[in-house]
Amino acid sequence: MAAEHTIGGAVVEAVAAEEGVAPSQLSKPLYSVIDSDALDALFRSTSGSVTFTYYGYEVTVDATDQIELEPLE
Repeated sequence: MAAEHTIGGAVVEAVAAEEGVAPSQLSKPLYSVIDSDALDALFRSTSGSVTFTYYGYEVTVDATDQIELEPLE
């Protein structure tokens, strides 16, 4: 059985790719900055976007699962 796609998992994978490491090598878990279950649930019932900071990036996620990473200065 394939793993369920989650927005939180996609954010971790995107940040890890930007950092050039495996997701398991990120020293700060996503749940330390945002409730990933709530993030996944948010877009099941609404549209729009949410922005938060994680691992030195401003992360913006929208209802189409588009993830944008902007390095923080």
